[in-house]
Amino acid sequence: MLINYLYAYWQAVWGGSIYSFLISLADLFIVYFLLYKFLVLVKGTKSMQILSGFFVLLVVYLIGHQLGLKATEWLLEGIFANIFIIIVVLFHEEIRSILSSFEVFDLFKGSGKKRENVHIVDEITESLWHLASISEGAIIVIAQKGNPESFITGGIKLDANVKKELLLTIFKKNSPLHDGAVVIRDNKIVIAGAVLPLSTNPDIDPNFGTRHRAAYGISEVVDSLVFVVSEERGQISMLNRGRITRNMSRDIVRKVLSTYLVKEKK
Repeated sequence: MLINYLYAYWQAVWGGSIYSFLISLADLFIVYFLLYKFLVLVKGTKSMQILSGFFVLLVVYLIGHQLGLKATEWLLEGIFANIFIIIVVLFHEEIRSILSSFEVFDLFKGSGKKRENVHIVDEITESLWHLASISEGAIIVIAQKGNPESFITGGIKLDANVKKELLLTIFKKNSPLHDGAVVIRDNKIVIAGAVLPLSTNPDIDPNFGTRHRAAYGISEVVDSLVFVVSEERGQISMLNRGRITRNMSRDIVRKVLSTYLVKEKK
């Protein structure tokens, strides 16, 4: 009986054609894959809050349609009629990240990129360790998925290679960029002296000052590694998704950076 039912369903939906079945299966897989990539990118960011807002509007629209609320239905229909334009405007960074992840040329330059990343790991590690040894405060934001620039203000835009000498110059106490954060994205220093959003998490150690609260803040809204050097304690801490790892040694910093920047994550 079950076999006959499944066969009848197959005939009705795909006309009994194996080719049509495979095409439909491939279609579902592509849609699932793209949605999965998008949700991974926005997870833990403010973009997820925007998606939640769209879901609420959809529920209100369906309720309004059922209850005959014509004005509400008319208003939301106008929004959903332009949904694709709205999505492109609101989520352009996430869409760009998805497209860049399919870069064909990366297949041919993988080893060179890996060597470049190893070099960057060394530059960042040695910079952080030197700053900690002289108790020079610093914040370095290393973007993973998503774009931190959507959540920061101020700063000077750069397009510079990641170099220890440049990082030490930026965080020198007499430098006008000293109190801000450095943002690293796609293996480049893209902003120096950035002002980060402060976290309102009540569970943060009350001994932490503005620098650590700023590090918490950016790690809570975008997928990134945020390294903080404390002026008072001369210690290196790292924040990721609002979780802190304190008092890191040089070897641990290097190991963490290597895991995220060099080794290919499954």
